[in-house]
Amino acid sequence: MTRFLCIACTALALLTGCRDHTLAVCDITQSDCQQDIYYTDLRVRGDGYDPFAGIPPIRTISEDQYRTELVDQAAKDAQQAVPQPWWDAALLLLGLVPSTGTTQAASIDNEVQNTAAFYSTKERNVTVVSHPAGSTDPFQPFYNMSALAHELVHALQDRELNLKFPPGTTDEYFASKALIEGDASLYQRLFGYNVTLPLGYHFTNHDPLVYFSTWRDANLTDQGDPTTNFASLGPPFFAVQWLQYPLGGVWLSDRWDKGGNTAVRHAYGSAPQRSLDYLLGPDVAAPAGKKIGCEPQPAAPAEFRNSGKAYGIDSFGAVYFFAYLMGWKVPGSDSLASALLWRYDLLFVYYNQSTQKTALAWRIELASPLPDSVLAPLTTPSGPRVVQTGTTLMITASDDPAFLANWNPGIACQPQ
Repeated sequence: MTRFLCIACTALALLTGCRDHTLAVCDITQSDCQQDIYYTDLRVRGDGYDPFAGIPPIRTISEDQYRTELVDQAAKDAQQAVPQPWWDAALLLLGLVPSTGTTQAASIDNEVQNTAAFYSTKERNVTVVSHPAGSTDPFQPFYNMSALAHELVHALQDRELNLKFPPGTTDEYFASKALIEGDASLYQRLFGYNVTLPLGYHFTNHDPLVYFSTWRDANLTDQGDPTTNFASLGPPFFAVQWLQYPLGGVWLSDRWDKGGNTAVRHAYGSAPQRSLDYLLGPDVAAPAGKKIGCEPQPAAPAEFRNSGKAYGIDSFGAVYFFAYLMGWKVPGSDSLASALLWRYDLLFVYYNQSTQKTALAWRIELASPLPDSVLAPLTTPSGPRVVQTGTTLMITASDDPAFLANWNPGIACQPQ
């Protein structure tokens, strides 16, 4: 009986605590290291069993292999993608993306050099990217372990929940991603507390909520460290994607602080469906929204419409409204305060196929009007036209100046 118990303890050591929980820094391209990271993930998550009966599928590839896969995927996406010039033009007109950006080759090179591991919902496996030895950063192996721990949480999430999200609005997609990335980021942080840190490395605090709150506050500003504020995250539309991690991390770590792993699991049943609720932070009641049941009227003329309808209709949410304000140089504190007034929005995009001209009307319902100090930076000769009527903000833009000069969608709704 004693011999049987020892064998059982050895098999479940990383799950049940039969030995020291602290991991030594290791090479994530090695299977023993991958297994240690995976079972530590299971333990810190409080999982009582291994759903993969061993370890999730993991493959290791070189930088050259990863670059080839990215190039091939980009070519395939270009062939299969349905062109949406009206969408690209709308983002440009709103100032959410730059008129010129990094080349695809530069983007791929950046991803190859800075990716330690990733999870594929399509293949349902984790990939480790092997980088040439000789990094000058002595902490890099620890960072790599932390990254793999994050991606292995995604594998566990996908096993339990299915990470292929149904179609929805941009706002709904952000909310879903913030929940998923916040969960993985929380346990990535907790994983780090279980590793023997490299000489000279230390955590400034061991409270995940403090960590994510500090990260969130740094990202939601135009002040402070220029390497962590919102402008450092790239063009506004893409910078928002990086906010999923700290915003989701705050929401999930608050629940973990209050109820541990069980509270994190139950959080999925009451997760926010809007980015506003993540921006509000913990313990702030989510206000009701203001639904918009119609298109801005009068609508665009026939040559700007697709079978009588707009080409694209979307809800961007509070976080993209924040990004818009930041993109037009509204001070960070004012941008955040204004975004928290968001209650609902609809973006209507119209397109003229023959002239390839675009027009858009973005209607935003607010809890209270924006102050003049916020409206002033938004009303520039080169930017969209911004009109506030009560608590409704109407933003219109077009790459056809003559059309825009005579277009006034207004805020009234036609009877349904």
